[in-house]
Amino acid sequence: MNEKLTNKPCVRIKIFIDQQLRNHGSGCLVKGTNGFFVLTAYHCIYGENNIFKDVRLDQILIERQDFYNTPFETIEAVEIVASDECEDWALLKVNYLDSDNEFPEILISDSFKIDMPVTFTGFQVVNPEQCRTFKSRVLNGISNNEFRITLSGQDKFKGGSDDACGLSGSGAFIINEDIFYLIGILKSVTGSEALNNDIKCCSLGRIVDHIGLEKFDISTEIFGDNWGSEQFGELTLSDARNLVEKFEAVDSKMSTLKIQRYCQELSLGKSELSSLLERDLSAIKYRIFDACQGELVDFIDQSNDEQLTTDQVKALIQRFKNKAIEIIQVKSKKYEYPILDDDLIYRIVLDLINECYLSFDKEGIYAE
Repeated sequence: MNEKLTNKPCVRIKIFIDQQLRNHGSGCLVKGTNGFFVLTAYHCIYGENNIFKDVRLDQILIERQDFYNTPFETIEAVEIVASDECEDWALLKVNYLDSDNEFPEILISDSFKIDMPVTFTGFQVVNPEQCRTFKSRVLNGISNNEFRITLSGQDKFKGGSDDACGLSGSGAFIINEDIFYLIGILKSVTGSEALNNDIKCCSLGRIVDHIGLEKFDISTEIFGDNWGSEQFGELTLSDARNLVEKFEAVDSKMSTLKIQRYCQELSLGKSELSSLLERDLSAIKYRIFDACQGELVDFIDQSNDEQLTTDQVKALIQRFKNKAIEIIQVKSKKYEYPILDDDLIYRIVLDLINECYLSFDKEGIYAE
Protein backbone atom coordinates (compact mmCIF):
# COMPACT_ATOMS: atom_id res chain seq x y z
CA MET A 1 0.00 0.00 0.00
CA ASN A 2 1.27 3.46 -0.96
CA GLU A 3 2.50 5.28 2.18
CA LYS A 4 1.09 8.63 1.08
CA LEU A 5 -2.32 7.08 0.42
CA THR A 6 -2.34 5.37 3.82
CA ASN A 7 -1.33 8.59 5.58
CA LYS A 8 -3.91 10.78 3.80
CA PRO A 9 -6.84 10.13 6.18
CA CYS A 10 -4.68 10.24 9.33
CA VAL A 11 -4.64 13.45 11.37
CA ARG A 12 -3.03 14.54 14.62
CA ILE A 13 -5.26 16.28 17.15
CA LYS A 14 -3.96 18.54 19.91
CA ILE A 15 -5.91 20.52 22.48
CA PHE A 16 -4.28 23.79 23.57
CA ILE A 17 -5.76 25.63 26.55
CA ASP A 18 -4.09 28.82 27.80
CA GLN A 19 -1.39 28.16 25.19
CA GLN A 20 -0.48 24.88 26.87
CA LEU A 21 -0.78 21.45 25.27
CA ARG A 22 -3.38 19.64 27.35
CA ASN A 23 -4.39 16.68 25.21
CA HIS A 24 -3.14 14.61 22.27
CA GLY A 25 -4.81 12.08 20.00
CA SER A 26 -5.41 10.96 16.45
CA GLY A 27 -8.29 11.29 14.04
CA CYS A 28 -9.58 10.20 10.66
CA LEU A 29 -10.25 12.60 7.78
CA VAL A 30 -13.25 11.57 5.66
CA LYS A 31 -14.86 13.12 2.61
CA GLY A 32 -18.64 13.36 3.03
CA THR A 33 -21.37 14.50 0.69
CA ASN A 34 -20.91 18.17 1.61
CA GLY A 35 -17.23 18.44 2.47
CA PHE A 36 -14.66 16.93 4.79
CA PHE A 37 -15.06 15.70 8.35
CA VAL A 38 -12.73 14.44 11.07
CA LEU A 39 -13.83 11.49 13.17
CA THR A 40 -12.06 10.94 16.47
CA ALA A 41 -12.56 9.65 20.00
CA TYR A 42 -14.65 11.80 22.34
CA HIS A 43 -11.89 11.91 24.94
CA CYS A 44 -9.40 13.24 22.35
CA ILE A 45 -11.49 16.43 22.19
CA TYR A 46 -13.05 16.69 25.65
CA GLY A 47 -10.41 14.87 27.71
CA GLU A 48 -10.77 12.04 30.19
CA ASN A 49 -13.82 12.44 32.43
CA ASN A 50 -14.95 15.41 30.30
CA ILE A 51 -12.39 17.78 31.85
CA PHE A 52 -12.35 19.94 28.68
CA LYS A 53 -16.14 19.99 28.24
CA ASP A 54 -16.08 23.69 27.27
CA VAL A 55 -13.31 23.35 24.70
CA ARG A 56 -13.55 25.89 21.86
CA LEU A 57 -12.89 25.30 18.16
CA ASP A 58 -9.88 27.63 18.24
CA GLN A 59 -8.33 25.40 20.92
CA ILE A 60 -8.47 22.34 18.66
CA LEU A 61 -5.43 21.94 16.42
CA ILE A 62 -5.82 19.40 13.60
CA GLU A 63 -2.79 18.58 11.43
CA ARG A 64 -1.72 16.02 8.87
CA GLN A 65 1.45 15.17 6.92
CA ASP A 66 2.09 13.12 3.78
CA PHE A 67 5.35 11.48 4.81
CA TYR A 68 7.75 11.24 7.72
CA ASN A 69 9.72 14.44 8.29
CA THR A 70 7.55 16.53 5.96
CA PRO A 71 5.82 19.72 7.15
CA PHE A 72 2.47 19.41 8.88
CA GLU A 73 -0.57 20.90 7.18
CA THR A 74 -3.09 22.60 9.48
CA ILE A 75 -6.77 21.77 8.98
CA GLU A 76 -9.30 24.23 10.38
CA ALA A 77 -12.11 22.84 12.54
CA VAL A 78 -15.32 24.77 11.82
CA GLU A 79 -17.95 22.85 13.79
CA ILE A 80 -18.35 20.01 16.28
CA VAL A 81 -21.20 18.28 14.47
CA ALA A 82 -21.99 15.54 16.97
CA SER A 83 -20.43 13.55 19.80
CA ASP A 84 -21.18 10.79 22.28
CA GLU A 85 -19.29 10.51 25.55
CA CYS A 86 -20.57 7.02 26.33
CA GLU A 87 -19.65 5.56 22.94
CA ASP A 88 -16.48 7.72 22.87
CA TRP A 89 -16.72 9.40 19.48
CA ALA A 90 -16.79 12.93 18.11
CA LEU A 91 -17.37 14.28 14.61
CA LEU A 92 -15.98 17.62 13.45
CA LYS A 93 -16.66 19.52 10.22
CA VAL A 94 -13.38 20.86 8.80
CA ASN A 95 -12.08 23.03 5.99
CA TYR A 96 -9.84 20.85 3.85
CA LEU A 97 -8.96 21.19 0.18
CA ASP A 98 -7.89 18.06 -1.68
CA SER A 99 -5.61 20.11 -3.92
CA ASP A 100 -3.79 17.18 -5.52
CA ASN A 101 -7.02 15.17 -5.96
CA GLU A 102 -5.32 12.15 -4.39
CA PHE A 103 -7.54 11.58 -1.38
CA PRO A 104 -8.45 7.89 -1.28
CA GLU A 105 -11.94 6.62 -1.87
CA ILE A 106 -13.36 5.87 1.58
CA LEU A 107 -16.48 3.77 1.99
CA ILE A 108 -18.26 3.06 5.27
CA SER A 109 -19.06 -0.43 6.53
CA ASP A 110 -20.57 -1.84 9.70
CA SER A 111 -20.94 -5.37 8.33
CA PHE A 112 -17.68 -7.30 8.20
CA LYS A 113 -16.24 -10.64 9.24
CA ILE A 114 -14.06 -11.78 12.11
CA ASP A 115 -10.36 -12.13 11.16
CA MET A 116 -10.58 -9.61 8.31
CA PRO A 117 -7.27 -7.66 8.13
CA VAL A 118 -7.49 -4.14 9.55
CA THR A 119 -5.05 -1.26 9.12
CA PHE A 120 -4.94 1.85 11.28
CA THR A 121 -2.58 4.83 11.32
CA GLY A 122 -2.12 7.25 14.20
CA PHE A 123 0.23 9.45 16.21
CA GLN A 124 1.60 7.87 19.38
CA VAL A 125 2.46 10.13 22.29
CA VAL A 126 5.87 8.42 22.46
CA ASN A 127 6.53 9.59 18.87
CA PRO A 128 4.13 12.46 18.15
CA GLU A 129 5.98 13.87 15.14
CA GLN A 130 5.47 10.81 12.96
CA CYS A 131 2.38 8.78 12.23
CA ARG A 132 2.72 5.02 12.33
CA THR A 133 0.67 2.36 10.59
CA PHE A 134 -0.30 -0.82 12.45
CA LYS A 135 -1.61 -4.11 11.11
CA SER A 136 -4.37 -5.92 12.93
CA ARG A 137 -7.42 -8.10 12.42
CA VAL A 138 -11.04 -8.11 13.53
CA LEU A 139 -11.37 -9.99 16.82
CA ASN A 140 -15.10 -9.65 17.55
CA GLY A 141 -18.24 -8.58 15.75
CA ILE A 142 -20.16 -5.43 16.69
CA SER A 143 -21.97 -5.50 20.04
CA ASN A 144 -23.44 -2.40 21.73
CA ASN A 145 -21.88 -0.20 19.05
CA GLU A 146 -18.33 -1.42 19.61
CA PHE A 147 -16.02 -4.20 18.49
CA ARG A 148 -12.42 -5.26 19.06
CA ILE A 149 -9.40 -5.64 16.85
CA THR A 150 -6.05 -7.17 17.81
CA LEU A 151 -2.57 -6.44 16.49
CA SER A 152 -1.10 -8.97 14.07
CA GLY A 153 2.28 -9.87 12.63
CA GLN A 154 5.23 -8.06 14.18
CA ASP A 155 3.16 -5.18 15.57
CA LYS A 156 2.96 -5.23 19.38
CA PHE A 157 2.32 -2.78 22.21
CA LYS A 158 5.48 -3.72 24.09
CA GLY A 159 4.89 -1.01 26.64
CA GLY A 160 1.18 -1.69 26.98
CA SER A 161 -0.95 1.44 27.27
CA ASP A 162 2.16 3.66 27.09
CA ASP A 163 2.74 2.53 23.50
CA ALA A 164 -0.95 2.83 22.64
CA CYS A 165 -1.41 6.32 24.07
CA GLY A 166 -2.23 8.80 21.31
CA LEU A 167 -3.68 6.26 18.89
CA SER A 168 -7.25 6.79 20.09
CA GLY A 169 -9.33 8.33 17.32
CA SER A 170 -7.47 6.57 14.52
CA GLY A 171 -9.59 5.15 11.72
CA ALA A 172 -9.81 1.36 11.45
CA PHE A 173 -9.74 0.39 7.77
CA ILE A 174 -10.18 -2.75 5.75
CA ILE A 175 -8.30 -1.98 2.52
CA ASN A 176 -8.82 -3.77 -0.76
CA GLU A 177 -7.46 -2.68 -4.14
CA ASP A 178 -6.86 0.90 -2.90
CA ILE A 179 -10.45 1.18 -1.64
CA PHE A 180 -10.60 2.09 2.05
CA TYR A 181 -13.51 0.60 4.00
CA LEU A 182 -13.75 2.53 7.26
CA ILE A 183 -15.25 0.20 9.87
CA GLY A 184 -14.63 2.06 13.12
CA ILE A 185 -12.70 4.51 15.28
CA LEU A 186 -10.17 3.41 17.91
CA LYS A 187 -11.21 4.08 21.52
CA SER A 188 -9.12 4.04 24.70
CA VAL A 189 -6.53 1.29 24.93
CA THR A 190 -5.60 0.66 28.55
CA GLY A 191 -4.50 -1.96 31.05
CA SER A 192 -4.64 -5.64 30.20
CA GLU A 193 -6.21 -4.99 26.80
CA ALA A 194 -3.16 -3.03 25.68
CA LEU A 195 -0.86 -5.72 27.03
CA ASN A 196 -2.83 -8.28 25.01
CA ASN A 197 -2.63 -5.98 21.95
CA ASP A 198 -6.44 -5.80 21.85
CA ILE A 199 -8.14 -2.52 20.94
CA LYS A 200 -11.75 -1.46 21.37
CA CYS A 201 -13.28 0.39 18.43
CA CYS A 202 -16.46 2.40 18.09
CA SER A 203 -18.64 1.31 15.18
CA LEU A 204 -20.01 3.89 12.76
CA GLY A 205 -23.72 3.13 12.90
CA ARG A 206 -24.69 6.41 14.59
CA ILE A 207 -22.04 8.52 12.89
CA VAL A 208 -22.50 7.75 9.22
CA ASP A 209 -25.75 9.71 8.75
CA HIS A 210 -24.02 12.93 9.83
CA ILE A 211 -21.41 12.45 7.10
CA GLY A 212 -23.96 11.65 4.41
CA LEU A 213 -22.39 8.41 3.21
CA GLU A 214 -24.11 5.09 2.65
CA LYS A 215 -22.98 1.90 4.36
CA PHE A 216 -21.61 -1.13 2.54
CA ASP A 217 -21.90 -4.76 3.61
CA ILE A 218 -18.50 -6.36 3.06
CA SER A 219 -19.19 -9.48 5.12
CA THR A 220 -19.73 -11.47 1.92
CA GLU A 221 -16.90 -9.87 -0.05
CA ILE A 222 -13.83 -11.94 -0.90
CA PHE A 223 -10.61 -9.97 -0.54
CA GLY A 224 -7.04 -10.69 -1.47
CA ASP A 225 -4.99 -12.59 1.11
CA ASN A 226 -3.17 -9.62 2.63
CA TRP A 227 -2.46 -11.52 5.84
CA GLY A 228 -0.73 -14.34 3.98
CA SER A 229 1.33 -11.81 2.04
CA GLU A 230 2.38 -10.06 5.25
CA GLN A 231 3.33 -13.34 6.92
CA PHE A 232 5.49 -14.35 3.97
CA GLY A 233 7.39 -11.07 4.23
CA GLU A 234 8.10 -11.73 7.90
CA LEU A 235 9.66 -15.17 7.40
CA THR A 236 13.34 -15.36 8.30
CA LEU A 237 15.25 -17.65 5.96
CA SER A 238 17.30 -20.30 7.73
CA ASP A 239 18.24 -22.64 4.87
CA ALA A 240 20.36 -20.87 2.27
CA ARG A 241 20.70 -23.81 -0.15
CA ASN A 242 19.19 -23.59 -3.62
CA LEU A 243 17.26 -26.30 -5.46
CA VAL A 244 20.31 -28.11 -6.86
CA GLU A 245 22.16 -28.03 -3.53
CA LYS A 246 19.15 -29.54 -1.78
CA PHE A 247 19.00 -32.37 -4.32
CA GLU A 248 22.71 -33.05 -3.88
CA ALA A 249 22.39 -33.05 -0.07
CA VAL A 250 19.93 -35.97 0.01
CA ASP A 251 20.39 -37.76 -3.33
CA SER A 252 23.97 -37.84 -4.54
CA LYS A 253 23.00 -40.31 -7.25
CA MET A 254 20.32 -38.20 -8.94
CA SER A 255 21.20 -37.93 -12.61
CA THR A 256 22.30 -34.67 -14.18
CA LEU A 257 19.47 -34.96 -16.69
CA LYS A 258 16.92 -35.26 -13.89
CA ILE A 259 18.32 -32.21 -12.10
CA GLN A 260 18.33 -30.26 -15.36
CA ARG A 261 14.67 -31.13 -15.91
CA TYR A 262 13.73 -29.87 -12.46
CA CYS A 263 15.68 -26.67 -13.14
CA GLN A 264 13.88 -26.22 -16.44
CA GLU A 265 10.51 -26.57 -14.70
CA LEU A 266 11.67 -24.01 -12.13
CA SER A 267 12.69 -21.56 -14.87
CA LEU A 268 9.38 -21.96 -16.70
CA GLY A 269 7.54 -21.36 -13.45
CA LYS A 270 9.46 -18.16 -12.69
CA SER A 271 8.63 -16.85 -16.15
CA GLU A 272 4.93 -17.59 -15.78
CA LEU A 273 4.75 -16.31 -12.20
CA SER A 274 6.27 -12.96 -13.20
CA SER A 275 2.83 -11.87 -14.44
CA LEU A 276 1.27 -12.18 -10.97
CA LEU A 277 1.04 -9.30 -8.52
CA GLU A 278 3.68 -9.59 -5.80
CA ARG A 279 0.99 -9.40 -3.11
CA ASP A 280 -0.88 -12.35 -4.59
CA LEU A 281 2.23 -14.44 -5.21
CA SER A 282 3.67 -13.91 -1.73
CA ALA A 283 0.32 -14.86 -0.15
CA ILE A 284 0.13 -18.04 -2.23
CA LYS A 285 3.71 -18.92 -1.36
CA TYR A 286 3.09 -18.45 2.35
CA ARG A 287 0.00 -20.65 2.34
CA ILE A 288 1.84 -23.39 0.45
CA PHE A 289 4.96 -23.05 2.61
CA ASP A 290 2.94 -23.28 5.83
CA ALA A 291 0.97 -26.32 4.66
CA CYS A 292 4.04 -28.12 3.30
CA GLN A 293 5.96 -27.60 6.53
CA GLY A 294 3.61 -30.14 8.07
CA GLU A 295 4.23 -32.57 5.22
CA LEU A 296 7.99 -32.20 5.67
CA VAL A 297 7.78 -32.80 9.43
CA ASP A 298 5.73 -35.96 8.82
CA PHE A 299 8.21 -37.16 6.22
CA ILE A 300 11.23 -36.60 8.50
CA ASP A 301 9.46 -38.42 11.36
CA GLN A 302 8.74 -41.40 9.13
CA SER A 303 12.20 -41.65 7.56
CA ASN A 304 15.54 -42.07 9.29
CA ASP A 305 17.50 -42.12 6.04
CA GLU A 306 19.94 -39.29 5.46
CA GLN A 307 20.18 -40.29 1.81
CA LEU A 308 17.07 -40.67 -0.33
CA THR A 309 16.43 -42.32 -3.64
CA THR A 310 15.40 -40.26 -6.64
CA ASP A 311 11.96 -41.83 -6.40
CA GLN A 312 11.66 -40.78 -2.75
CA VAL A 313 12.55 -37.20 -3.66
CA LYS A 314 10.01 -37.25 -6.47
CA ALA A 315 7.36 -38.65 -4.13
CA LEU A 316 8.00 -35.94 -1.53
CA ILE A 317 7.71 -33.21 -4.16
CA GLN A 318 4.41 -34.79 -5.21
CA ARG A 319 3.25 -34.70 -1.58
CA PHE A 320 4.15 -31.01 -1.46
CA LYS A 321 2.25 -30.41 -4.69
CA ASN A 322 -0.86 -32.26 -3.51
CA LYS A 323 -0.86 -30.38 -0.22
CA ALA A 324 -0.37 -27.09 -2.07
CA ILE A 325 -3.34 -27.77 -4.35
CA GLU A 326 -5.44 -28.68 -1.32
CA ILE A 327 -4.59 -25.60 0.75
CA ILE A 328 -5.17 -23.16 -2.12
CA GLN A 329 -8.56 -24.76 -2.78
CA VAL A 330 -9.47 -24.36 0.89
CA LYS A 331 -8.23 -20.78 1.22
CA SER A 332 -9.91 -19.77 -2.05
CA LYS A 333 -13.22 -20.04 -0.20
CA LYS A 334 -12.12 -17.12 1.96
CA TYR A 335 -9.61 -15.19 -0.17
CA GLU A 336 -9.32 -14.19 -3.79
CA TYR A 337 -6.32 -15.67 -5.65
CA PRO A 338 -5.32 -15.72 -9.32
CA ILE A 339 -6.40 -18.87 -11.16
CA LEU A 340 -3.62 -21.47 -10.90
CA ASP A 341 -3.46 -24.82 -12.68
CA ASP A 342 -1.79 -27.87 -11.11
CA ASP A 343 1.35 -27.49 -13.22
CA LEU A 344 1.91 -23.93 -12.03
CA ILE A 345 1.37 -24.93 -8.40
CA TYR A 346 3.98 -27.66 -8.90
CA ARG A 347 6.40 -25.01 -10.15
CA ILE A 348 5.62 -22.78 -7.17
CA VAL A 349 6.64 -25.70 -4.95
CA LEU A 350 9.96 -25.94 -6.83
CA ASP A 351 10.38 -22.19 -6.44
CA LEU A 352 9.86 -22.45 -2.68
CA ILE A 353 12.49 -25.20 -2.50
CA ASN A 354 14.88 -23.09 -4.55
CA GLU A 355 14.22 -19.96 -2.46
CA CYS A 356 15.17 -21.67 0.81
CA TYR A 357 11.65 -22.20 2.20
CA LEU A 358 11.25 -25.96 1.67
CA SER A 359 13.66 -28.88 1.46
CA PHE A 360 13.89 -32.68 1.72
CA ASP A 361 15.61 -32.83 5.12
CA LYS A 362 15.30 -31.32 8.61
CA GLU A 363 17.28 -28.24 7.55
CA GLY A 364 14.09 -27.03 5.88
CA ILE A 365 11.98 -27.18 9.05
CA TYR A 366 11.32 -23.71 10.45
CA ALA A 367 10.92 -23.33 14.20
CA GLU A 368 8.53 -20.36 13.82
